[in-house]
Parts: sequence; structure tokens; C-alpha cells
Amino acid sequence: MEYRLTDTHLYILEYPGVLCFARPKYEYKDLGELMENSSLYHISTPEDFESFDHTKVSTPSEGGSFYFEDFLNPILKLVNDNKK
Repeated sequence: MEYRLTDTHLYILEYPGVLCFARPKYEYKDLGELMENSSLYHISTPEDFESFDHTKVSTPSEGGSFYFEDFLNPILKLVNDNKK
């Protein structure tokens, strides 16, 4: 899993998109809460992830993306382990 951590967000490369998760002050209690605080942005090439800035991209994609628990559970742990 390729990811980047900033002061406010955790970014996961899921080409052709980037999943953005807000870093909480407390632990997310479940996957539903984690996904409520996530956005998916599209990038044109994986290399764009190197300079990815969610404030400078187009609007997040709308729905249609499904993720399984075995994909999301490690992300939940990663976000919770890196609270602000």
C-alpha cells in the first residue's frame, strides 16, 4: 500500500484515484465512520501521487467505488495509529 501522511490527512494511492482520509483527534470507531471522512480524487498517472495536493485537484468522484473490509481494515489501523 502506497501512502503519504501529512499534518491533516492520510493519502492512499488507489490508481487511478487517491483516497484521502482526515486524520482524527480520536480513533475512528469503525469502518463506517472512517469512510464518512474520506474522499476519492482522480489522478492521471501514479507519478502524480508524488506531488498530490487534495486542495488543487478537481472535485472528488461521486460514489460507485466499493471497498472490502480486508482493504479498509489496515487503513483504519493506519489512520488510528497516526492520530493528530
